[in-house]
Amino acid sequence: MAKALDGAICRVKLTFGTLSAEQAHRVADAARQFGNGVIEITNRANLQIRGVRPDTENPLIAALLAAGLGPLTDRGDDVRNVMVSPIAGVVPGSFDVRPLALQLLEILQTNASYQRLSPKFSILVDGGESVAMVEHPHDIWLSAIDAESPRFALGVAGIPPTGADDMPALGSVGASRATQLVTAILDAFIDWNAANPAASRLRHMIAAIGRDAFAAQLEKRLNFSIRNEQADQWRRSLPRPHGHLGLLPERGSDHRLAGAMPPLGRLDPDGLDAVAALAAKNSNGKLLMTPWQSIMLPEVPEAMASQTVREFEALGFAARPDNPLATMISCSGSAGCGSALGATQADGLKLGALLRNTAPDMAVHLTGCSKSCASPSAKPVTLVATEPGYYNIFLRATNGPSRFGKLLAAHVTIEEAADWIGNLPLNSRPSTQRPLTSGSGGPPHA
Repeated sequence: MAKALDGAICRVKLTFGTLSAEQAHRVADAARQFGNGVIEITNRANLQIRGVRPDTENPLIAALLAAGLGPLTDRGDDVRNVMVSPIAGVVPGSFDVRPLALQLLEILQTNASYQRLSPKFSILVDGGESVAMVEHPHDIWLSAIDAESPRFALGVAGIPPTGADDMPALGSVGASRATQLVTAILDAFIDWNAANPAASRLRHMIAAIGRDAFAAQLEKRLNFSIRNEQADQWRRSLPRPHGHLGLLPERGSDHRLAGAMPPLGRLDPDGLDAVAALAAKNSNGKLLMTPWQSIMLPEVPEAMASQTVREFEALGFAARPDNPLATMISCSGSAGCGSALGATQADGLKLGALLRNTAPDMAVHLTGCSKSCASPSAKPVTLVATEPGYYNIFLRATNGPSRFGKLLAAHVTIEEAADWIGNLPLNSRPSTQRPLTSGSGGPPHA
């Protein structure tokens, strides 16, 4: 449980975002009974129940455990942070990383020394899928180089490189040695952390000793080399923009995945019940939460695919990127966080309505303060609250000057923000895939 202005937050960790329809109904019931009725999808493809009262925390935990939503061990919950694509092993053209990821997940939960890791310590296992969140930094990442001859590029304290100027991979390793590699990295960090207890993440170790020294130390532990020219030159292909929305084919079948976004990644219990009922009817009772804070339904028969998307939309979900709420995210804002300077949830819904049909394909992030809890990486457009009802607008740019990019407009209302964003010239709108090399400034064009 984590404390917040609107009560405790119960984080419900899911294995690779998977949830059965029955479990979804149980979460909805728990949010009704023990929380304030707000259920959030997180950027790690988990769920959060908000507004939990202190006297109901233990019954809530018991209800979730009874639904099969607990860890393998009593102390294993905090460290089960292994992420894969929501379509891992499901669609053609990628290496199925789920067996490896499951093995790592079990090791993290059952090895007592790894249970001391920070709850934010995370591992990405990427199979090269066309739908993948590769912009979020991870302590350790593995990314398949070739699905036909599985070998992984590897990195620490960062993201898989997609551009020529990105930090290259630290090295590469055959898939059969991937588990050995990850445990060696964990052991190296645990040993270093014992002498540096204030440093909780691998980025702190890399900052202290450097990449080359870390790689050399790792190779000594492994007794084989990881550094090679292939790793230096490798770049991951860019994922498909907005691939988590709409319909996707499944591997070797006449089924589809259907994906859609609830407004700002939030549901109420009735909404989650409705999606669970849709999953029971159309997708064999299976749901997938995604790191875009959306939901995908797998195993939808071809004949029901388009209807499933329409049913998503009838529930208030956005299934197409031309709907601004399909790509907009927000923190809880001043309604749930004492640090927030603005009501980002209410303002986000207002902004989505104002931008409808004026700014398609524009991912927008509203944050109540500069901590940016809802997004670990800069979005194409970020609104940072300055006081209730007012925001600074930033466009993502590689050369800053802030973590959000370059300032477009300062201290504007939501209505003014909609004008600024909606009137950006098409050729200056930030890409959803790669940061800008320079930002746009000046007033909007009519």
